[in-house]
Amino acid sequence: MREIQYKPSDDFKCLQLPWNPYEWQFGIRGARGTEFEGGIYHGRLLFPEEYPWKAPSFMFLTENGRFKTQTKIRLNWQSSWRVRDALLALVDEMDTYPDGELGSIKYSKGKRRALAMKSREAAPKYGTSERQKLIDEIHQNLLREAPVPVPQLQQTRNTSLARRCQEEVVVDRVGSTQTELDRSVIAEEKCNMENSGEKRVLEEYNEIESNPSYDFECRILNWNSYEWQFAIKGPRGTEFEGGIYHGMIQFPEGHPSKPPSFMFLTENGRFKIRTNLSLRLLSNWQSSWSVQNALLALIEEMPTYPDGELCSVKYNTEERRDLAIKSREASPKYGTSKRQKIIDEIHEDLLSKAPPVHVPAPQLSPVPSQASDGTGGGSVVGNIFYVINSNRVGVSMNDAPNPMITKLFWGFLFLVNAFGFVMFFVNTFCRWSYQEVTKSVPLE
Repeated sequence: MREIQYKPSDDFKCLQLPWNPYEWQFGIRGARGTEFEGGIYHGRLLFPEEYPWKAPSFMFLTENGRFKTQTKIRLNWQSSWRVRDALLALVDEMDTYPDGELGSIKYSKGKRRALAMKSREAAPKYGTSERQKLIDEIHQNLLREAPVPVPQLQQTRNTSLARRCQEEVVVDRVGSTQTELDRSVIAEEKCNMENSGEKRVLEEYNEIESNPSYDFECRILNWNSYEWQFAIKGPRGTEFEGGIYHGMIQFPEGHPSKPPSFMFLTENGRFKIRTNLSLRLLSNWQSSWSVQNALLALIEEMPTYPDGELCSVKYNTEERRDLAIKSREASPKYGTSKRQKIIDEIHEDLLSKAPPVHVPAPQLSPVPSQASDGTGGGSVVGNIFYVINSNRVGVSMNDAPNPMITKLFWGFLFLVNAFGFVMFFVNTFCRWSYQEVTKSVPLE
């Protein structure tokens, strides 16, 4: 609590119950760029006696469309985490769609959006008058510091990257004489570096930091070493060149035996956004592989055209090119303010290292197209567009004039000019003849 008070967050607010140090009231803001944006969601935070070795529990009091209210929810806890880390993970978790998960509900985006707007109107009514004072204080604080306009809903499909939650009977644990300071010291001394998975994740991150790549950039989340933000550049010589595509990498606890999962946040025309790509892209994952290898494979996969593949979309070359240009304009809005800051830093860094593509632009490689009958066609080269100072300029190969039409046009123009010359000479001869005739005839 002292750490949170010393470094307050824009994404949540916590207050400790004066009569019970093992319980806090909290309020979180909905993640940016989602249907929850602008919402204020209240709840209770319950600590077990064994904290930090056992996870704290969260119980929502505000209807939100993702988690059940007044139901005990636990995230996949790590003993090295703090409450701040868990709250930020909870904010990011709200935007997922569970598949029969305990403690979860599955509302549509429209209903979630309506609940987000409703949550701003008033704090929920719960408990004693003393508790209600804390709830109201948190609500007014979050409203006053960051009033958020209602965003337009994005037409995206979310799949669950959810951590396992548990629904249990709520039991308040009180009575331990161990202080919060003692718990902090113990947590720091027993660092989770003994975990081979976390050690491997940090080793891979240090390797990428030591040998940065021109093609991508990664940043580890300070509050969760098992999750990274990344951005990749579109591969050269394709319609993706010049684009900057953001996403998230999540490592399972069994890493490197189990593959990481990738999720795009930037619309790109090849992969669905906010969808787990690990099953599709890394089906042949080996423990000796690295995240760097997986990112490079992901980049090379982008120019392909899937045929009904899972997690894929099929946009034409021009649409992909438009999205590549648009991706440079601004980074996607997603998650907490701390996460957003990391996304913005990555975006600015990649923009500074890779200015817009100038003419001459690369020739696009032929891409497979589907015939009108659905049986599949040959290869065609689509429209080529170049990026100059983020403005679309281009030459359309498909719109080039037909050579036969060009010949007919010039032939017609020649005939018109020839006819004009003949008429000019005829007119001149007639006028001369008329003048000669009038000279020989006396006027009366």
